[in-house]
Amino acid sequence: MDKTVPSPLPAHDAMAAPTASFPDWAELPYDALLAVLHRLDDVDVLAGAGQVCRLWRHAERDEPELWRRVEVRPSHNVDVTSRAVLCGLARAAVRRAAGRCEAFCGEAAVDDSVLSLLGHAAPSLKSLRIISGGWIVDERLKLTVAKFGLLEELELSLCVDTYAETCEAAGAACPLLKRFRLSRERFFRWNNTKKADLEAMAIATMRGLRELQLFASPLTYHGLTAILDGCTRLESLDVRHCFDVAMGADAIRARCPGSRR
Repeated sequence: MDKTVPSPLPAHDAMAAPTASFPDWAELPYDALLAVLHRLDDVDVLAGAGQVCRLWRHAERDEPELWRRVEVRPSHNVDVTSRAVLCGLARAAVRRAAGRCEAFCGEAAVDDSVLSLLGHAAPSLKSLRIISGGWIVDERLKLTVAKFGLLEELELSLCVDTYAETCEAAGAACPLLKRFRLSRERFFRWNNTKKADLEAMAIATMRGLRELQLFASPLTYHGLTAILDGCTRLESLDVRHCFDVAMGADAIRARCPGSRR
């Protein structure tokens, strides 16, 4: 069977063949650029977006609206996983918010320097979430939380210390607080039940709470009773892995219908 081999294009036709074109990101309208940056993870913006072109660098450095909500977590997209680097990125994001940061979430990205900066540079903070906070100590954290009079949400997950004084500070200084989460990696039973209930007694001063999660907390029946007596507006209560709570599920649900145990 004959096979016809196509003849090569004439030289002038080959010259005219279309070539691949790449977008000029510097010509992207500014509103569209901000929409793109809002869709990226904050770590990706901080560590990489500014390298695209001068316009992108200007936007990520000088546009406070981009940093109203800051979320810094380990990212394998730009190979950022060390705590020191993440804390540095968290500080950079808070500074770029220029006092307008309303929500901050840091996973392995919070140390004393980040707390200090938040206390001074985020007076309008409504949500503070600290995950894997390492050795963030109660005595230091309470000083920062006391500065956030507009705070509505507070989370302390997988942190090492106990936070009775921070809870007490939140109860006194944050009248708008509606959601609180205190989650530990695993349950430990305390021999001293009074110390086991210190956090619970402080949480009971958060009068406006609607949602409360205590995961693997050492609180006892007395601590939970104090919370239910003090936080009369609770709509959702999660006390999973709190193995020293000697209160039946029906009794808890009678006082808080949205409870989980």
